[in-house]
Amino acid sequence: MTYENNPTNQPPRTNRTMLFIVAVAGLLLCVGTAVAGFAIGRATANEKTITETLTELQEVTREVEVTREVEVPVVVGSDAGEAPATDSGDDAVETEVENGSEETGAAPRLDDVQDVNFDLFYEAWNLVQEEYDGDIPLNDDILYSAIEGSMDTLGDDYTRFIRPEVAARLREDAGGSVEGIGAYVRETEEGFFEIVRPIPDQPADIAGLLPGDIVLAVDGESVEDLSFDEVILRVRGPRGTDVTLTIGREGEEEPLEFTITRVRFEILTVESEMLEGNIAYIKLTTFDQTATEKTVEALQTLLDQGAEGVIFDLRDNPGGFLNQSISIADLFLTDSVVLYERNNSGLDQVFRADDGDMGEDLPLVVLVNGGSASASEIVAGAIQDNGRAVLIGDVTFGKGSVQQVHQLSDGSELRVTIARWYTPNNNTIDKAGITPDIIVEMAFDAEEDIQLNEAINYLQGQ
Repeated sequence: MTYENNPTNQPPRTNRTMLFIVAVAGLLLCVGTAVAGFAIGRATANEKTITETLTELQEVTREVEVTREVEVPVVVGSDAGEAPATDSGDDAVETEVENGSEETGAAPRLDDVQDVNFDLFYEAWNLVQEEYDGDIPLNDDILYSAIEGSMDTLGDDYTRFIRPEVAARLREDAGGSVEGIGAYVRETEEGFFEIVRPIPDQPADIAGLLPGDIVLAVDGESVEDLSFDEVILRVRGPRGTDVTLTIGREGEEEPLEFTITRVRFEILTVESEMLEGNIAYIKLTTFDQTATEKTVEALQTLLDQGAEGVIFDLRDNPGGFLNQSISIADLFLTDSVVLYERNNSGLDQVFRADDGDMGEDLPLVVLVNGGSASASEIVAGAIQDNGRAVLIGDVTFGKGSVQQVHQLSDGSELRVTIARWYTPNNNTIDKAGITPDIIVEMAFDAEEDIQLNEAINYLQGQ
């Protein structure tokens, strides 16, 4: 509800002033809670990893007592792993660590946030409410916008505030069932909302959306000024309802329109088959909490059928739980370092693989591309740096930071970057990605999977 700038609709000025005071007090409380939660979470958390699937490149997040996150593609209609549902006030850390992490303090700052003087904020909004010729936003919108704007000053795409309605939708998808159009999407460096790939036989695929398509508008409203989360929220929705997407496509002079009926569907964690030459093909779509179990099952089934080599496909996998990335890497590695996690407050943690897993001695190729992010990059980097196998495909996304997820009192979420990941050779993942040993670029609309063919040829030539 909004108020027009006239005496009949405008509430008493004293009441509105009180509302602004309450809003700002809430803002201070949110900031204070985030700071306190960070310190407490780092000292006590058994960290878990989360990620996001609406098709945003997944982000491996942390979690204290939660179940499920990232940020490369997101499944429009789901979250390739978002924050798990927790009681109000609980923190989620997108990482699960058994040896615990060192107790570290918050990064030093020149000022204390408690000392921020909000008189200027009141001054500005008092003038707006008195003089603005238009509708005044609700107090919640003003408060959320203030928090979002303050997060922008950090210059970190992954430290962000998620409004309650978006956070609730992400938590609903934690179980793996999704309502939406069925497409992996991501936000490009230019800020465009790009279709990474439609999920086969789901509405987006049936309607004719293609990898590389850019979403220009949803239901006739431009997405130019919307955040990624807001676009995702508008694209997704209850099954049986329609959404109209205006699409920009390379080679097309005019935008295209697609009206798609949303459905509810399950996202397969693992797809597998036996290829010619006794080559086991295993595609892992997300690092959810069943990833290791299902990968082991698929590998064992193919070994029983006589598999003599493995192609492990991590293309377009946006990430997920950190504990799953460690155990997946361990499946193919002997005793060795998987990754390092560090921050500027003194955290320096090592994650290792142990001997004795079924995939350690098999000839192996790992497929990656620009949609491989977060947990996928951890596995790919560990396998590459330990000389275990070759990587084939395109440079990966470059999501190498750890977010602690705090569920706030109103159901919103605050995700705070608390550490960075480094490969066994001490190379940063963040913003750099993993460069394959054999680079094979593939067009979005390619009719032939030349990356997979290269992997097959490589194994057959060994």
